[in-house]
Amino acid sequence: MRVGEEWLPWSTSGHPALEFCNTYAGWGGPGLPGSDWLRSYSTLAVWAGHMDLAEDHLVARLLKQAQQHPDEATAALDEARGFRTNLYACLTDPEDVRAFKAVAGLAQDAARTSVFTRGEDGLAHWRLSPAAGLRLPVLATARSAAELLADPRRLTIRTCSSEDCGWLFLDQGGRRRWCSLATCGSRRQQAVGA
Repeated sequence: MRVGEEWLPWSTSGHPALEFCNTYAGWGGPGLPGSDWLRSYSTLAVWAGHMDLAEDHLVARLLKQAQQHPDEATAALDEARGFRTNLYACLTDPEDVRAFKAVAGLAQDAARTSVFTRGEDGLAHWRLSPAAGLRLPVLATARSAAELLADPRRLTIRTCSSEDCGWLFLDQGGRRRWCSLATCGSRRQQAVGA
């Protein structure tokens, strides 16, 4: 899907923390959990805006800051990639204490950088302060991940059972065996039936 100048991942799971872990094209990549959709800092920033983790005006500011400070943008992108690895491990192996501590550390950074504000809708919201700088997209994702890890829905997260996939999705009905597009499952079932 194209948003502005960036190609973003397909929507696959319905939750920002899971979307962050999921693949760009879906399945078949050599380095599962998939091909690296985190190609550039601008992709990360635009994705955060598209997932409603950052307001549009902040995304525009981040894109400008990334152009002015490319080394900081590269460091933030590297942090995001490392966080994705840890979050994927945390969500697929509840016993992985190291991954959980890494995710928790970033979630705590996000909490320290958050402010409680009144929105235009009259409701209060936790929002990341612009003081987070170029780390804002990864901290916003960490906050979303923390909310999911504290939610009972976390216990319904599944990994597509196809060996060449890796998508994560919420399976609250307990009936689905394949990821959201079911293409992997269809292909695997054809291979088994052949």
